[in-house]
Amino acid sequence: MKKQLPILTMILPAFICTPRFLNALQRLLLSAIFLLPLAGVTACISLKTEYPKTTYYRLEDKPVQKAAKSVPEGLLVKPFTIDSEFDTDHIIVMASGTEAQPLQYHRWTSEPQELITANITNRLQQSNFFAQGVFTPASSVVPGLQLEGRITECLARGAAQEGNIVSLRIHCTVQRLDSIGRTSVLLQKVYSQTLRRVNDGGASIAPAMSEAVSALGDALLADLTALLVR
Repeated sequence: MKKQLPILTMILPAFICTPRFLNALQRLLLSAIFLLPLAGVTACISLKTEYPKTTYYRLEDKPVQKAAKSVPEGLLVKPFTIDSEFDTDHIIVMASGTEAQPLQYHRWTSEPQELITANITNRLQQSNFFAQGVFTPASSVVPGLQLEGRITECLARGAAQEGNIVSLRIHCTVQRLDSIGRTSVLLQKVYSQTLRRVNDGGASIAPAMSEAVSALGDALLADLTALLVR
């Protein structure tokens, strides 16, 4: 450091290069030497700051009660549609009485309409109520009955609104398809389920929504049983 100061005395005017000035300059250079490595370490720590981990959820399959009696019918379940505000893999919560917001770090494994369609299809199939089976559009079989659903609400609410709950609402239509492709409506109904969740955390939403979807599927099956069993 001392060897570098004479060089500065040759560059700077003589009236500036007083002993006092040179001592101050030496202290400044020494401080810079120690502070620069610390600044580099701080920058590295900032670059390594970790964001919260995103957690993905699916709907849990709940036990299915077997139907007491089956019907000689087959059912086609068409992919459910969903209102645009819920058409995202982000889990939706009501931030206020009128504002719905997606959770950034809590997501479904796929769009909720896909999960709900698959869950209800599987539930109807496992009930053994339809003797000819339950089918999806990928099947080459064209059964006599078909189910369509429109999801109009699929979200969680916090304690500030109505308590820690999940809310699910689906408009379901069951039609009969005749041999020449004409349809007639057998059932048209809006099914709603509201269930409490254990707390206001994002991780509590999927288990409660699983219960809601299962209960809604069971209610649909009960109506189909009353309609088709003679």
